[in-house]
Amino acid sequence: MVLAFLAGTYVLARLVPSRRGRRSSPDAARAAMATAMAAAGASHLADPQPFVQHLPEFVPARERVILGTGLLEMLLGAGLAAPTRRRREIALALAAYLLAVFPANVYVAVAGVRIEGLPGASHPWLRLPLQAVYVAWTFWAVPGAWELMLDRARRLRNVLSDRQHAGRAAMAR
Repeated sequence: MVLAFLAGTYVLARLVPSRRGRRSSPDAARAAMATAMAAAGASHLADPQPFVQHLPEFVPARERVILGTGLLEMLLGAGLAAPTRRRREIALALAAYLLAVFPANVYVAVAGVRIEGLPGASHPWLRLPLQAVYVAWTFWAVPGAWELMLDRARRLRNVLSDRQHAGRAAMAR
């Protein structure tokens, strides 16, 4: 359902010109992802119960978690839509969020949880590879976000390597 929403919104964004003319593919993809995230977040707030079912019983305050994720999705969608120089960081945050909620989709598929009220909920195994599509879409929609992610990963790897070398040097003394 989300993929159909993304694709449909993308086509509309490409067809309807902006004030500056026809939208580029990444601009249309970004508008589509922003709209999809806002709609998904709003659906978490409007009817949280189907999303609560994505969480195992042992998760505390499940409804509050879902309301929080709904607000976060709306904020991420607004961040993608806003004219900001931080769009690449917002895209990284969205990709991280999409990866963070992936275990809930795995839980639904593996445990055979029946999700009532969500389109496509009867096919939980099909949702799993779509999560990778949404992450890829996010990187496509925000040029430079992939490179920023690689740069941040390289920096983190260097920091961890430096700490490891410092630890070994300290142990050798």
